[in-house]
Amino acid sequence: MTTANSTKAPSRSSLIAFRFLTAAIIIGAAIVGAIGFAGSYDSLKELAENKGFGDFSYFLPVGVDAGIIVLLGLDLWLTRMRIPMPLMRQSAWILTGATIYFNASAGIPDPTTANPYPSLWDDPVAVGMHSVLPLLFVATVEAARHAVRRLAHLAEDNSMDKVRTIRWFLDPLRTFGLWRRMRLWEITSYAKALMREKERLVYLYRLRARYGSRRKAPVEVVLPLRLADYGEPLPAPPLTEREEAEQAEAEARERAREAEREARTRRDREERKAQEEKRREAEREAREAEREAAREAHEREMARLAAETEARLREAREAASLKAEALEREARIEAERHAREEARRREEAQVKADEVKRREAVRTASQTSQEQLRETREALADPRPASASRGSRPAPPQNGNTLSREALKAQREDAELHAASLILANARPTAKEFGGLYNQRETWGGDRLREASKRLDRDAEFRDRAEKLRLEQMLTGSAAHNPA
Repeated sequence: MTTANSTKAPSRSSLIAFRFLTAAIIIGAAIVGAIGFAGSYDSLKELAENKGFGDFSYFLPVGVDAGIIVLLGLDLWLTRMRIPMPLMRQSAWILTGATIYFNASAGIPDPTTANPYPSLWDDPVAVGMHSVLPLLFVATVEAARHAVRRLAHLAEDNSMDKVRTIRWFLDPLRTFGLWRRMRLWEITSYAKALMREKERLVYLYRLRARYGSRRKAPVEVVLPLRLADYGEPLPAPPLTEREEAEQAEAEARERAREAEREARTRRDREERKAQEEKRREAEREAREAEREAAREAHEREMARLAAETEARLREAREAASLKAEALEREARIEAERHAREEARRREEAQVKADEVKRREAVRTASQTSQEQLRETREALADPRPASASRGSRPAPPQNGNTLSREALKAQREDAELHAASLILANARPTAKEFGGLYNQRETWGGDRLREASKRLDRDAEFRDRAEKLRLEQMLTGSAAHNPA
């Protein structure tokens, strides 16, 4: 009880003392403010009368001194509404400086013959006496403003701690780095900045102790140290070889202890298992004795069950025989399916081999196709009638008579087949050249070429015919260039 009372008494007394101190400050501030306002009022009124303000000299001191309070109040109110306006406080400071200057000017002595233009420095005592009360008044108002902002939680303490002066003298380079990081990354707490600097130096020295120098260390070890310059926290510093060895030994000891605990646990488990096995063996023997005693009473029932079991076995054998037959049939069907699949694969392989041979023949005849295209273009340039070597194309009429509809249809069919063979041989002529082969216009030749391309895409029979014609033309061309 005594301890509790002695603990509570100082807090209550300090609270009472703080309240008395607050009341005394408020009363003293009111007195100083009233005296300062009164002194400032008289000085400014007298100065305004001397400057020729007339009746307005009674209102000028009130406007100047009250303007300071109004502007500071507006600054507090705007800050409380979250719309601060720095101009209010700056205007209050301007009025404060004007008040001090006006009151100091009231202490300037009157002009005399010896000193017709007196200044503030002619009578510094009078100037100081006239300035001290406005200074007290302004200081009191500014202190009240600061207290109101703090009590209303309007002032945000974003000030940055200063670096101690003695540190600049003892270690200027690292202190400059500490100060630079505080400014760059807005570290307002000096203690926090010191803690980060300590972590950085510990990491750097451990890195040097482990690798010899910063340049010899791996990139992944140096990277956190570089990132620390940008405000990133550092991980655990690298260990030295001795510390790593000690840590490895500690881990080995811990593993040994863990293995020993596991072995002890395993032995205890085996002992419990052996005891449990013994208990189960005793229970098994007891049950066996009971079972032997009950077996004689159930022999007749067992005989009946044996007969029923024999009947079920016969049924099971029959079911197994049926199942075996079904499995054999399924296996035979599966074998036949595999045989068909194998035949189909062989057939596909044969088709692919034929296709390879066909492509080989096409490649060997590519030069002949190019030669044929050259001959075709030479034929276009030759005004003589087309020879029979142009395939099955009918020769155009020489007497100017118009062909019949069947002849025109046959001519178009033969021309499209010829165009398809040239397209397959990569020797596609122009529409004008192809039309000239048949003494037709360019549009007619273009129509035949386009129709041949479409039929190659959608008509397999037409494509086979064109391929056959192309091969025949290549073989014919080869025979012409290589006579027996």
